[in-house]
Amino acid sequence: MTRFIRASFVQTILLVAGLAAYGAHGMQSLRVVERHPTAENILEVADPRFILHEDEETVFLAEDSYETVTIGVEDGGYEEMFGEVADIAAMDDGTFLVLDSEASEVRMFDYDGSFLGLFGGPGEGPGEFRGSVDQLSVSKRGDLVFAVGFGSHLITAHERQGRAAFAPLLSFPKALNGEAGCVMNGYFWFYGYSPAVKGVLHKYSFDGEREASFLDFYMSPREYISHRMSRQGTVACSEDHGVVALNRVNAPVVTGYNENGERVWQVRFADFDPMQYVEYTGPGWGCCTDEPGQARITSLFSDSAGDFYVQYTVMEENGDPATRDHGPLFRIDARTGEGAYVGRAPPILDIDGDYAFAASNFPFPRVVIHKRKPDSD
Repeated sequence: MTRFIRASFVQTILLVAGLAAYGAHGMQSLRVVERHPTAENILEVADPRFILHEDEETVFLAEDSYETVTIGVEDGGYEEMFGEVADIAAMDDGTFLVLDSEASEVRMFDYDGSFLGLFGGPGEGPGEFRGSVDQLSVSKRGDLVFAVGFGSHLITAHERQGRAAFAPLLSFPKALNGEAGCVMNGYFWFYGYSPAVKGVLHKYSFDGEREASFLDFYMSPREYISHRMSRQGTVACSEDHGVVALNRVNAPVVTGYNENGERVWQVRFADFDPMQYVEYTGPGWGCCTDEPGQARITSLFSDSAGDFYVQYTVMEENGDPATRDHGPLFRIDARTGEGAYVGRAPPILDIDGDYAFAASNFPFPRVVIHKRKPDSD
């Protein structure tokens, strides 16, 4: 959720600094060249089975069907105060992990909200995070936890050695510019680019060797735009079905690929009007716009059954998310790509059976555990 916001903020700072250096005369001649993603960079989806629509009357996590537990306070004990909740990962055994990107650490809780322990932390030592990390990925067995982020040049893994004990396992340079990755069947999949590497979806062995790269760069006549747009996106893995789901450059499409990098399905969200990156004249000008009604995908993950969930938020008039508290949520069958609208929901970052885990950083960071009531359908 915060990965996209942070990247957009950095781009805005770079643009403002560039415009200041460009000078008044240059600003007068500045004009829009293109808006991205362009139509040629958005995959076509014609089969109606793979075109998903919202339904305003459908609500996920209805109050009469779920009870909640909230973790996070504005002022209190250390384990209850988060700096910024960036990701949540359920461990499928009644425990889950919360990635605090501001503290650069991972905290563990049980499904009742009890604090169990933490690992990671900022630093240069084994298992510490060198730079900000924004995404967690847990192996199906729950024995490996990978962390990756835009601000870190390493992919870092910890091995579980008890219910709440984790030890550093490995770290290796990602050697690519990007922020999104996931673990699947003995490999780590990473989305990012390097001018020296052909492809944007990369398959790493656990010893840090890049074994294969797939998919073309974003299409643009300007290399700067092609590279910048080739690192924007997010991925999720389904170990149960051997499928990697990818959303590129905030396009209204999520695509599934098998372990050989072959496309197996693609889904389009019919009501999704993507937030745009505006390309201007000059040496690499570009920034993002949040026009009212435009959307951006804030969450892509696989649940404990191996299926994918996608959630996006829509911008309102003042530039804030109109669906900060609730946004459209969809489920996609990892095997077939056929999906369904689940309903409007708070910002969901993981689902495990009767439990759904949501996060919010406004007005202060907190995590909400939604548990289905025994007597609900």
